[in-house]
Amino acid sequence: MKDKTFIIIGIVCAVACVVIWARMNSTRQTLKGITSRVSGLERKVTLFDANGKPIRSWDINSTYRADGTGIDFIDKNEKFVAINGTFIVEEK
Repeated sequence: MKDKTFIIIGIVCAVACVVIWARMNSTRQTLKGITSRVSGLERKVTLFDANGKPIRSWDINSTYRADGTGIDFIDKNEKFVAINGTFIVEEK
């Protein structure tokens, strides 16, 4: 009887830990999204050619919108940039 109780308590604790961890990760992503929209996060956007060589890079401090194979954002010079192709967005 005591063994079953310990097993049940162990399972309940494990499930609770997983739920808490999942909520913390979700909360962290939500806070990062809010910070990005309010003050912007430093990011680097790099566009690559078909051979994998960098064509051009932008340092941005604004949000971006990725849609399919394209992305658009406002660069540091306050100009709207829209690119299409292979790109990587890195957070600094």
